[in-house]
Amino acid sequence: MKIRDNIWLWGQNVMGHHQVGPKKENIWNLPGVNRMDPVEGARYFGIDSICRVVMSGKPEPPFHDEMEKLSGIRNVIWSILGDGGSDREGAHADDLESFMELTGKYPNLRGGVLDDFFRPLETISAPEDLARVSLERLKEIRCKLHALTPLQELWVVIYEAFLAENYAPYLAECDAVTFWTWNSRKNLPRLKDNLDRVFELSPGQKHLGGLYLYDYGNSTELLPEQLKAQCDLYADYLKSGKLQGIIICSNCIADIGLAASDYVRSWVQEIGDDEMR
Repeated sequence: MKIRDNIWLWGQNVMGHHQVGPKKENIWNLPGVNRMDPVEGARYFGIDSICRVVMSGKPEPPFHDEMEKLSGIRNVIWSILGDGGSDREGAHADDLESFMELTGKYPNLRGGVLDDFFRPLETISAPEDLARVSLERLKEIRCKLHALTPLQELWVVIYEAFLAENYAPYLAECDAVTFWTWNSRKNLPRLKDNLDRVFELSPGQKHLGGLYLYDYGNSTELLPEQLKAQCDLYADYLKSGKLQGIIICSNCIADIGLAASDYVRSWVQEIGDDEMR
């Protein structure tokens, strides 16, 4: 299988990273104007797989119209839990029931993803508050996805702040763990060690590396050497089988003039046809 077949786009609403929260603030000091939607973003990077994720509550269910836009995409993972600003009202914070309405209708749907899932240890008062949904609810989500034909996978997001053993029981309920480095200045030099820790915490899962086009943790552009080191490590891990994929974030900033966007596009063109182990 070629590497490009396992490269995904983190797809979100146009201008979703420039207009965050109810006040639609540019909290990360992003330049430019975004016009590229998720499908255009995937085509720009030369890939055919999209994680379509809710940001600041958008899109809202039902999701049929948005999923229809992705009907020409080969692989789609759909949002079950959006970013930290996307909790829904009602019995559950997640969008499981709306996700279930899509299943069986779209043959390119492969599973669901839980974004911004964990909470920092120092901010919680009880173990059951480690995540935005309970461990019991997480097991329920997984059971419902695995009961479908074809089986739908459950993916989860984890950052460098959540590499403690406490989070392992939650990771064990997921089929794929996607690891992201939020604070690039501090933690990209530790990427190899952090990935090794992710592998230790989730030995039975698939693993994907998140690839940001911007240093959100410091509200600034990535340094060229930071991006190159990350891409080089990911390429090695994809070819060796340590990683089963990567996810590029995102169409929301792919067309706003960042050097990182051009670099990653060229990188995908360079390694995309190489074979994975």
